[in-house]
Amino acid sequence: MQESNNATTMQVKQQIDAMSDEDRFLAAAYLEHLSNAKDAAYRMKLSERMQRMDSVQKVSLEQSERLHHAPEREGM
Repeated sequence: MQESNNATTMQVKQQIDAMSDEDRFLAAAYLEHLSNAKDAAYRMKLSERMQRMDSVQKVSLEQSERLHHAPEREGM
């Protein structure tokens, strides 16, 4: 079983070495995602952040655009 894991690990390393920088970046992000998904503390922190976000007043895209363009309308 150990030899099979080593061969697989070696193959994965070779595939990573052959990847473009962009694909390597995406693979690293995916591995981080897998790690975070198994981390209970990370999931709890994420849940708390989402609850905090849900508790604040939200604005629509139209409201946001009006606020963004307000200084231009006022000559600033």
